[in-house]
Amino acid sequence: MQIKLFDTNDIENKLKTRPLYEGCFDEGKNDFIDYYYDRIIRRNQIVVAEEEGKILSMIHLNPYFYNICGEVHRVHYLVAIATSKEYRNRGLMSKIMNFSIEYLKSLQEPFCYIVPECKEYEIMYGKYGFSSVCKFTLDKFSKDKYDIFPDDNPEYRELMNMEQYFLDLESEDYKSELSKKMVLFRILNENVMMSIEELRKKSIYVCQEV
Repeated sequence: MQIKLFDTNDIENKLKTRPLYEGCFDEGKNDFIDYYYDRIIRRNQIVVAEEEGKILSMIHLNPYFYNICGEVHRVHYLVAIATSKEYRNRGLMSKIMNFSIEYLKSLQEPFCYIVPECKEYEIMYGKYGFSSVCKFTLDKFSKDKYDIFPDDNPEYRELMNMEQYFLDLESEDYKSELSKKMVLFRILNENVMMSIEELRKKSIYVCQEV
């Protein structure tokens, strides 16, 4: 078993993660999955546990630029965190999560973040140094004043337009559950980033679903 990082331009290998994605997320949402594997993987990186060419476990590292109290930094949103059912409870997630965190630290990024599905996952990610900081927001184009928020560049605007399109197709129950989710942060570079306690005092805008 090997831990590998599929880089931004390694589309061929990143496409190999699609069966695992389809088996774990967005069942029946083929249009969204097509969009994700056509558009999103062209800009991200994927960390995998692989054995004999089979993807056993994965974490997608999706990049955004954030304005952090007046300074713009690239940060990563960790999504599509999954392990194939027959390989769960073997420590694969710990291996690829620890690899991902050390990799992002090496990039000197201030933080990374996760939006877990439920409280159980919040507790699980706490083992890797993630802490609940703020609520997820449904508004993709907020004009409110925040201390920390995505940089409103053309790529971000394009991505949020597509996310809004898919969000509009969802049920009210789905939107209600999404609005209850917490955003977990992991401080990566204390020389750039404040502590979790200080971060919780800031107004933070996170609205990316992927």
